[in-house]
Amino acid sequence: MCKERRDVYLKEEKVKEIKQNAESLKNANGDTVVKIAAEINKNENTTDQTENATDTVDKLNGKKEKGKKTTEEDSTQLGADLVLLDEPNLRNEYLDCMKYLLTQITDFGFQQEEEIGRSIISHTKYRLKDRESIIAKMVKKKRELTEENVFTYINDLAGIRVICLFLDDIYRVRDFIYQIPGISIVKEKDFVKKPKNSGYQSLHVIVQFTDGKKVEIQLRTIGMDFWSVLEYQLQYKKHHKKEKALKKELFSCAIDVRNMDQRMLDLRQSIENV
Repeated sequence: MCKERRDVYLKEEKVKEIKQNAESLKNANGDTVVKIAAEINKNENTTDQTENATDTVDKLNGKKEKGKKTTEEDSTQLGADLVLLDEPNLRNEYLDCMKYLLTQITDFGFQQEEEIGRSIISHTKYRLKDRESIIAKMVKKKRELTEENVFTYINDLAGIRVICLFLDDIYRVRDFIYQIPGISIVKEKDFVKKPKNSGYQSLHVIVQFTDGKKVEIQLRTIGMDFWSVLEYQLQYKKHHKKEKALKKELFSCAIDVRNMDQRMLDLRQSIENV
């Protein structure tokens, strides 16, 4: 009789242990799941409660795997049904818009060089926003992810960057953009006169063509441009233990760039007046 009671006691204790393991499965990794399942299979005939514990393990395991799959699917399928700029004809139309603007601005640069005897533009860049960046921006704007909303609320699907030599050259090019035929000015943001809190400096002009396509033109000096490269890289170092110190140093560099741009402008004007 004592032996039977002992067996019952041991079985009950085993059931308790299995239940505890099953409950902890919510936070368990794959190896732990396998071990718990194996332990349950060894004792599956002890009592009806053991069979219930086995069902619990299977259910929890199923929920864990199902949840993981859903998260992965949400990540990969977000915006998967949208064409965006992957459609060749639409992509080429945006490229044509940028080529037109770049031709106009470059020709203006050559005209200025003949008139004032020096270059005002160092170089130019252009790009089309990729799918990941488009989706990320829509999520940030908290807008419904539809084709119509993308082309309505994102102004920089196409972007041009004009790198100028001196501060006043930024405004020479800016004034010319307002005179380019076939476009209208949608918006202007001057982060040169009023930099962002991060120290970012650039002059942004959003232009729109008669067919509704918009292009963002960024005007900045060489110093502002290489500063922005580091700021972009720092965005991928979020939550790093040195992030705060790096941001502080980068802000200090922004002040140095601003002062240097002003000093170089003053020096150039002094040389011209000699």
